[in-house]
Amino acid sequence: MAQRLPLRDFAVVVATAGAVFALSDANGGFAPTTRSYAGMAAWWLLGAGAAMGLASARAGIDRMAIAAAGLLAAFAVWSLISIRWASDSERAFAQFNQVALYVAVLAVAIVLARLIPGHAVVRGVALALAAIAVVAFVSRCFPSTFGLQPGQTILQPLKNRLSFPLGYWNGLGIEVALAYPLLLSVMASRRSRLASALAALPLPVLAAVMYLTSSRGAFVAAGLGIALFLLITPSRWPALAGAVVAGAAGVVAVAVLVPKKALVDGDVETALGVHQGHRAALWIGIACVVTGLVWAGLTELGRRIPSPPRRVGHATAAAIVALAIAGIVLAHPVGTFNAFKSTAVPQSSHGTQTTTHLLESSGSGRWQFWSAAISEFRAHPLNGGGAGSWEAWWLQHGSLPIPSEFAHSLYLEALAELGIVGLLLIAAAVLVAVAGAIRSALLLESAEIAAAAACGVAFFAAAAYDWVWQLSGIAVVGVGLLGLALGALPSTRARAEGRASVLRPALAVLAVAAIIPQYVVLAAGSHLRNSQAAFSTDLPKAESEALAAKAVEPWAASAYLQLGLVSEAEGDLPAASHWLDEAIQRSSRDWSLWATAARIEITRGRVRAARRDLAEFRRLNPHSQLLAGSG
Repeated sequence: MAQRLPLRDFAVVVATAGAVFALSDANGGFAPTTRSYAGMAAWWLLGAGAAMGLASARAGIDRMAIAAAGLLAAFAVWSLISIRWASDSERAFAQFNQVALYVAVLAVAIVLARLIPGHAVVRGVALALAAIAVVAFVSRCFPSTFGLQPGQTILQPLKNRLSFPLGYWNGLGIEVALAYPLLLSVMASRRSRLASALAALPLPVLAAVMYLTSSRGAFVAAGLGIALFLLITPSRWPALAGAVVAGAAGVVAVAVLVPKKALVDGDVETALGVHQGHRAALWIGIACVVTGLVWAGLTELGRRIPSPPRRVGHATAAAIVALAIAGIVLAHPVGTFNAFKSTAVPQSSHGTQTTTHLLESSGSGRWQFWSAAISEFRAHPLNGGGAGSWEAWWLQHGSLPIPSEFAHSLYLEALAELGIVGLLLIAAAVLVAVAGAIRSALLLESAEIAAAAACGVAFFAAAAYDWVWQLSGIAVVGVGLLGLALGALPSTRARAEGRASVLRPALAVLAVAAIIPQYVVLAAGSHLRNSQAAFSTDLPKAESEALAAKAVEPWAASAYLQLGLVSEAEGDLPAASHWLDEAIQRSSRDWSLWATAARIEITRGRVRAARRDLAEFRRLNPHSQLLAGSG
């Protein structure tokens, strides 16, 4: 029987959806200042809750949840400590702030799981991810709706791969893929017929967006999330039926898009691209309505049909496993692995660039990125090169002449930058959290908790082959839902009242202290942006804002670089050289600082100093094209 959603639960759905959508819509939460806003809000919420005693409002928190939060916090502290040996203190501090945000999100989710129904949070996140998918799809079919520049991304423009609103195509595809287990749990739920039918509506759009991003990692994440959800949910038959409907809806959506080459390749400013966008939106919109109606009918039919006997379930599971094994064998794993390591890009005169990319096996440089991470670890096996150091290592020692800020693997990047200690801390945090989340789902026999666990596991699996950890809009979904599943299971031991009374004020004080670093990054970033904005019109203001940024974050090279550029514009070249020297002392492996210093020395006529700076520039970035052909 359908149940009305209580006002409190409705407020949770809306608040959760709004928070997740807002963070993802801000370029995936990639900017340090955006993360700082989110971090301040999360730590404030945690501190306020601790001060009011909300954490003890219900049964105690399970030990596995406490252990997972503690290990992630230890990883954050180790990142902060690495400032002592990192070549760029600003980057290391920013990474600490990022992990501190995730610690707060995990802790808040664990506590909220003891206070509010899990299904409200799951519905809120599912609503946000579905809304992101709709916005992304509309941006491709009707680009003028958002006033977009086709192909605008965090990275270099690549118009054929859909990336709006996150700014990174693989990130968008993976975030949308995380919606599948959440929507399937709502579809399989008996709480509300209307909610069940509405949850099926966005399924064609999810598949369409994943296809337009041309993200193979997104399809892997979707498959992992769905498979785990089917394994641990108590509503396996409705969930399996929902998965079949989702697959069929996805096939229909992709079939609509495949022949529309202009639309798929991003030629949306041409008359043909506009026409194809409108047609695709119409047909996929119809597919959404049909999917919802079909699922509503199947749900009513399922209520009248008894569940199949257990032996049928065993046979179905065996058939699925056999099909999976057959698929792996037919994929020629050895040849696929060799192709993954290769840097060659296959060319095809048939189909779209998107289809060609989805069907090829190249790792797009990932094998080379991971190999560089291993080489940095070997150079610093215990503590790594310091948080944020991988990019500089890659530019100097990488085997491909392409820039990359991240190693495309959370775990290998942690190994490279923070050594074996860092890897053990993050790996232990993830393993404890995953084991605890799955345990909660199985013991509670809750489809919503199973969906949250599956979504979290899929995210941390995706973090092994892409840099979604750096996109806080996606990371808070994976970390938060894993925390929700962790916290849903109450502790088997009663918490001593005296102990709780001590922990609450301690947690409140810790939350206040954790807000300070977030504010430092936010304030420094704001002053620096103000300086850059005033650079072309008001040099005195640009200088004062850069000085303010330096005062807030004196270890950050970016403020000193900005002061050097302002001094150069004012004609004070000795001061410009001084500020560049200060910047280099704080980020000695940043090739761009050496290049800027060389330019200033050339202007001053100091040839020997300029040659020294250029030599260091070449050493740090030997593949750079800026000095191609120069002596």
